[in-house]
Amino acid sequence: MTLRRIMRQSGLPPEVLLDLGLELLDIASRKLSPSPIKRQAVGLGAARWRNVSPEERSKALSLAAQARWAKHRSAAKGEGGPKTK
Repeated sequence: MTLRRIMRQSGLPPEVLLDLGLELLDIASRKLSPSPIKRQAVGLGAARWRNVSPEERSKALSLAAQARWAKHRSAAKGEGGPKTK
């Protein structure tokens, strides 16, 4: 849509519409860009796998997933099964 068409349909002046557009763009950019702390954590996580082959990465992630589920299963056995309310 063009600015003129939006002006005709909404009845608002161009300054208001441009201000609204800039505000929406600002909100969207804040949601899309991670905070500096998260960005650094992602970078460090990527650096961990930089010189690892896909096969080794797959094996390591598979072992991590299996260990997590084993921990979950052992905790469930210790409690006598899953909790119900």
